[in-house]
Amino acid sequence: MVFRIQAGQPENSAEFCDEDEKLSEAIETIFPMMTEDAMIVWNTTCIPIGYKYDVSYMIEDILCMLKTMRESPDDGTLRINWPTNSFACRWDLTWDKGVLTISLNWRSESGRTEQLSKIEVSLLEFINEWKILLEVLIRNLEQCGYDENSLRDMKALYCEYSHIKATR
Repeated sequence: MVFRIQAGQPENSAEFCDEDEKLSEAIETIFPMMTEDAMIVWNTTCIPIGYKYDVSYMIEDILCMLKTMRESPDDGTLRINWPTNSFACRWDLTWDKGVLTISLNWRSESGRTEQLSKIEVSLLEFINEWKILLEVLIRNLEQCGYDENSLRDMKALYCEYSHIKATR
């Protein structure tokens, strides 16, 4: 196991906010602080990612990353500065001939994260890992009444989800 995402089964608040216009706002609205986290498993280290404040802040970068990889599957590079305090790192992603290399640079280190620096993984496997997280988001957003009419970037979430072919 090099890279894995465990999405869990977070509870939602069953709330809908008319003022939410973006995915990030709606995700923050629907997930309470005390619900199950998602986990990014990097080699054998589990890194918790909270839905309310981590995933909500990361969703635009996640969708951009998946779209970039989908549109340039043969080779490419991308840098993401994840915008959360609990996942405070930069990813430098490079892919070529189906192999993805991710180098990490931590802005703040806690626990065992300082030993995490670089992995190589199949590009297809990496992309497939995100499907379950996107599915959890879609299911919970829809349960709370959000759709393409209420959120301007919901269509991008549906699009990237539908382009990920395989599941585990």
